[in-house]
Amino acid sequence: MIRFFYFSLGPIAGALISFITVPITTYFVSPDEYGRASMFIMVQTFLTVYLYLGFDQAYTRDYHENKDKKNLIHNAMFVPLLMSTLLSVIAILFRKELAMWLFQDESMQLPIYLLCISMFTLILERFCLLSIRMEEKAKLYSFLTFIIRVFVLAVTVLLILFGDRDFTVVVYGTLIGQMLGDCVIVLLCLPLLNVANFKIDRQMIRKMWTFGFPVFIALAIEAVFTISDRFIIGLRSTYTELGLYTAAFKIASLLKIVQMSFTSFWVPTAYRWYAEKRSIQHFQLVSDIVAGGFSFLFIGILIFKPAIMFVFTDAYQGAVSIFPFLCFVPILYTISETTTLGIVFSRKTYLNIYVSIGAIITNITLALYLVPYYGAKGAALSMGIAYFIYYVLRSVLSNREWEGIALTKQLCTVILLFLVAFYNTFFDYYSVLVNIGVLICVGLFYFPLFHQLWNLYRNKTHGEKVDMS
Repeated sequence: MIRFFYFSLGPIAGALISFITVPITTYFVSPDEYGRASMFIMVQTFLTVYLYLGFDQAYTRDYHENKDKKNLIHNAMFVPLLMSTLLSVIAILFRKELAMWLFQDESMQLPIYLLCISMFTLILERFCLLSIRMEEKAKLYSFLTFIIRVFVLAVTVLLILFGDRDFTVVVYGTLIGQMLGDCVIVLLCLPLLNVANFKIDRQMIRKMWTFGFPVFIALAIEAVFTISDRFIIGLRSTYTELGLYTAAFKIASLLKIVQMSFTSFWVPTAYRWYAEKRSIQHFQLVSDIVAGGFSFLFIGILIFKPAIMFVFTDAYQGAVSIFPFLCFVPILYTISETTTLGIVFSRKTYLNIYVSIGAIITNITLALYLVPYYGAKGAALSMGIAYFIYYVLRSVLSNREWEGIALTKQLCTVILLFLVAFYNTFFDYYSVLVNIGVLICVGLFYFPLFHQLWNLYRNKTHGEKVDMS
């Protein structure tokens, strides 16, 4: 629990810094310009998936099985660095076309060059943070994830003070701030990154490729899934709607604080529990706690929705009715992290491909139909439904590979959350009363879980053996 607290500090503080950045940025930048910037950030996010090629996932999978950690991380980074070189060459060769597509101005080539540099620093950041996380150095991990957000905020504020009021505030603030934070991480991890005596281990790379490539395919499809909504808004609607949608995603990122905190703690813990042959009851309890906890957090945010409206200027008020379904992204992803363990433990990572394909078909089909009629609200609704499909497929396929997590209670909870999200998106009458009523229902639904947790806590404080069987 103490490690979970320390793992949570960095993501929580970093997400709070990011949330502070939102009203500062949206106060000076119009929704149209904010939407233009989000197109560039979308491209950066998309390229990031193609950098790692699944080697980051293979690195965490093999971490505890390899004694030579330096050799492992060097071989794990080798192919991603080659990939970043290839993508950088392509981006530079077509920099004018990219600038014209993203910014409608072929002279805006500096962001393209910065993007190329950031691809290399992101690889170093990713593997260094993974190493720190797998070593369960919670305090250091939290500090480094926090410092990146601080640099992004600092650079953004400086650009605003210098008089910038367009999309470049977001673009340069994100890129330069990210790279400065990555420099700090690299300096702290220099001993691990020292390539003296490095030798390519073809057998190790082949093994990591075998494990990681199916994950990469799934993540590549998933990347299309995560950006398709914004791309369709830009295609079938306006940059203003895209700006509102992006701002709404920032509100939903409040729940992503918990997602990042939990997954940072849970991934190494789940592997350790599996190695220790812990009973399924341990995994079930964690899964139910996550589902119940997220339900309370989500409804709590909805209850205080009127307060969130004060964070944004009048131009961004529409974002408040868009964010409820976007909260399903961190909620259902995090819950599925506790129900998808059978896929990981069985090493049948190719099953993630089916999961991603099912989700992306759902999202694109619904978004193409809903966005022309409902704009950003339609995109949010399609994303919420798609993530429900994502959660169900991950859970069902996982349960075929091991004992599995009981899903009935979770499915009932998700359906209830879907109904309250729909009401808060398309209706506003007595929404506070409706949300409070749903909160009471969820409390009654999870009362047995609260009672179980209280008994476990009481037994532990009295020095009694905790029975999870």
